[in-house]
Amino acid sequence: MVNDRIVSRRLSTCGIAGLLALSSSSVFASSFALIEQSVSGMGSAYAIGSAGIDDASTIYFNPATMSRLAGSNLTGGLQIVNSRTDFKKGSAEYNSDNPAISSPPPNGLGFPPGTSISGKSKTNLDLTAAVPMGAISHQLSDKTWLGLTVNAPFGLKTDYDDDDWVGRYHAIKSELKTYNINPTFAFKVSDHASIGLGVSALYADGELTQATDIGMLSALGGAPIPGWVPGSDTFDRKTKMTADDWGWGYNIGFMLTPSDNTRLGLHYRSKIELKLEGDAKTSGIGKQDAKLDLTLPDSLSISGYHAINSKWAVMADFTWTQWSRIKSLDIKLEDGNQSVATWNYEDSSRYAIGTEYTHSNKWKYRAGLALDQTPVPHDSERSPRVPDADRTWLTFGLTYSHTPNLSFDFGYAHLFVDDPKLDDVSDNNNPTLGLAGFTGFHSASGKYDAAVDILSAQVNWRFK
Repeated sequence: MVNDRIVSRRLSTCGIAGLLALSSSSVFASSFALIEQSVSGMGSAYAIGSAGIDDASTIYFNPATMSRLAGSNLTGGLQIVNSRTDFKKGSAEYNSDNPAISSPPPNGLGFPPGTSISGKSKTNLDLTAAVPMGAISHQLSDKTWLGLTVNAPFGLKTDYDDDDWVGRYHAIKSELKTYNINPTFAFKVSDHASIGLGVSALYADGELTQATDIGMLSALGGAPIPGWVPGSDTFDRKTKMTADDWGWGYNIGFMLTPSDNTRLGLHYRSKIELKLEGDAKTSGIGKQDAKLDLTLPDSLSISGYHAINSKWAVMADFTWTQWSRIKSLDIKLEDGNQSVATWNYEDSSRYAIGTEYTHSNKWKYRAGLALDQTPVPHDSERSPRVPDADRTWLTFGLTYSHTPNLSFDFGYAHLFVDDPKLDDVSDNNNPTLGLAGFTGFHSASGKYDAAVDILSAQVNWRFK
């Protein structure tokens, strides 16, 4: 008979920790942040950043830059992201570093090092997703502006196409959606300086599934299931976990215009604290409530823009994100137990340069290059829910002004992703289980091939 208490406790730990792990599978920007908040900005690989985009999408990157927009402006955009991610050369085994696995009975299972786990060694996570955004600005006076953006600053979806792949105990399906409402205010201090402020209300909703090694958990509980063979999927069951919460933050920006041809921007976006609540459900086992406090990272962007002449302009951006706020995920379970999943994230940096060519009053063309660093420190700490790696952006874009009040933006980006690897990666730690020690039960290895293409379109309307 299965030891329900041990199984249930382990399931809740895997489920709630996995909700946040799923966030890091994104290959759109560092970890699970989505920088795709402006089509016109994407044309320069977002090198324009906080130095001032020419439409209402500028608000998200720096509310102070609204002071460049006369009258009222409305922008709506959609970016179609196609990611191709193949996992290959995969293998998995029981974690011999875990005393519950390697110690002889009755305190452990006594599995020899390298005891393999069955499953497919190749699978894929191909995905096509849409990232929408909308923004509006309104000039109240010669010195004051109001603005609003609605977007998705964090999120992703990963779905391994085979439930019996070798890393199934780490992850099968993972999904995170965020909805951010960000009202803003800008004030023009002088002809050469502006300041902007904003607040954010962010809703996060996540879901994940993964396999659970019922046979192993039952054996650890002292009640082995007859016929169970270590490493097989005969007694696997699927666990589904959901959780959600609202969080609050703020952003502040400055813009300096030393001359008509030069702009400098500085923008800070605060952390957002979430108290996620949900449950993990497993067929035949039941469910247990769980809570997790998560801090979404803050970021700082410094950007510059310079018009060389009436035709050509150059721009550059540096963005720092404090991913080191996420060192571990501390989970509180309904029965009073706690569990810790270690991430050891590091701060990441993004560097971008771009150029803009004004062909005429109707046409502008852009190109950009960016290096986006991952916060994952080592291959041995990259979860299968987190196949994140450094990536290089190559982008192109254009603006067509149909009338002085109506314009359209189009953009394309290709992301060259450094192939992520899993190097004997353990699943979630669980120090509350006496038999488990401080390491996970399973480890996985393998290699990903990844690439991303983004097609985007945006419409801008200026009205009085």
